[in-house]
Amino acid sequence: MTGILSRRREFAVLQAVGMTNRQLKTMLIYEGLFYAMSSVAAAFILSLAVGPLAGKMLGSMFWFFEYQFTVLPVLLTIPVFLLLGGLLIPLHDV
Repeated sequence: MTGILSRRREFAVLQAVGMTNRQLKTMLIYEGLFYAMSSVAAAFILSLAVGPLAGKMLGSMFWFFEYQFTVLPVLLTIPVFLLLGGLLIPLHDV
């Protein structure tokens, strides 16, 4: 949301050189979807890489801790990110 608000001048310049409102909305939707999917991919990759290391470390520190990787939280955030990043936030200000 902050990025969209700070880019109002950029949008004004794009519209001044001929970009229509429909093109601007489409650009914002694709940009939001790109950010949403790249953040999901980064979270998944980091959890695959760091999870077992942190799990072993915490398992050796605490006798009651057992590491178990579950992909369900990552999968549950995908629709939320797509909805927020692809539709709700980009179309809010345009």
